[in-house]
Amino acid sequence: MELLCLAAAILAALVALLATPAVRAAALRAGFVDRPGERKIHREPVAYGGGVAVAIALAAALAAAGYAWYRLRHDGDLRAWRLWLGLATSPDEAPLLRGVGVCLGGAAGALLLGLADDKWKLSPLAKLAGQFVLAIAVVAGGVRITALVGDTLPMQAATVLWIVLVTNSFNLLDNMDGLCSGTVAIGAAVLAVVASSAGQAPVALALSALAGACIGFMRYNRAPARIFLGDAGSMACGFLMATLTVLTTYYHYHESPLSVGVPFLILAIPLYDTASVIVIRLRAGRKIWHGDTSHFSHRLVDLGMTQRQAVVTIHLAALAIALPAAVIPRLSTNEGLLVVGQAVLILTLIAMLERAGALKAKREKDAGDGGDV
Repeated sequence: MELLCLAAAILAALVALLATPAVRAAALRAGFVDRPGERKIHREPVAYGGGVAVAIALAAALAAAGYAWYRLRHDGDLRAWRLWLGLATSPDEAPLLRGVGVCLGGAAGALLLGLADDKWKLSPLAKLAGQFVLAIAVVAGGVRITALVGDTLPMQAATVLWIVLVTNSFNLLDNMDGLCSGTVAIGAAVLAVVASSAGQAPVALALSALAGACIGFMRYNRAPARIFLGDAGSMACGFLMATLTVLTTYYHYHESPLSVGVPFLILAIPLYDTASVIVIRLRAGRKIWHGDTSHFSHRLVDLGMTQRQAVVTIHLAALAIALPAAVIPRLSTNEGLLVVGQAVLILTLIAMLERAGALKAKREKDAGDGGDV
């Protein structure tokens, strides 16, 4: 299964490398671009449509991997390959296949919603309403959080809120070249390992293809970006990450209950960015849905980093938290607590460094204002 996941990731990356320039050229011809303006860090119009390129790569890789997986599971002449790839003894994947299909359908809806926003600039309320509709539809389709307490109405409501939260977290994270696409690639790759370890081949394949598609797309999205994910890409990727984290199994009864916290750690950086931005905006008396330059990446730039350095720093932080989280299901409760504690310490260290930098900048500003008097 691991080999098939790797093949899906490589294929998705190659398709993204080929599809992205074509999508960019079409977007430029159609005038589908993000123009410079307030809070924009680019000085020239940049093409939208990155989400479409990622979707094309994801669909192509999943179609090819799905065909190969079906043949390996059902063709008797390929029994040796089935055994070698670890697919022969897998449990019935029919419910998982349906679940992945529901997740992909919801992500396609998020892509269309994002395209409409990129083109016509929907109101925040309209976007949020659309996200809730898609999340409710996915939950109605059977994608639900059931760990520890089972399939109850409160857990279904929690699933809807989780999907909307994670979707918006990735949407908000798309504020610097290569940041969102790279973070999705990291999260999807680590989550694919978790799903593969749990024997969930369909989920692992979907996540591997998503990671590969984002890696290939980053060739054109890293600074200075030649094409943006846009709301279409960031919401679709975020929606898919949110729903596939729900579909992945982390906890079995013989394992530590801390396993249910694995998705929170894998997605710690997007969630941290969202929480910190909300706090900053509320403290400043601003509406939380009004965009500004108070994101994690912007705060790192304010500390003196270049945009590329800020993006790499965030990616490294995401890896530092996500990689240990992947092994929590194999650890005892006490060992798992060490991993959770490490993640908390990393985020605390980041917050302390940001706070120290902000105080230094404030003192320098106050000193400068005093000197002008």
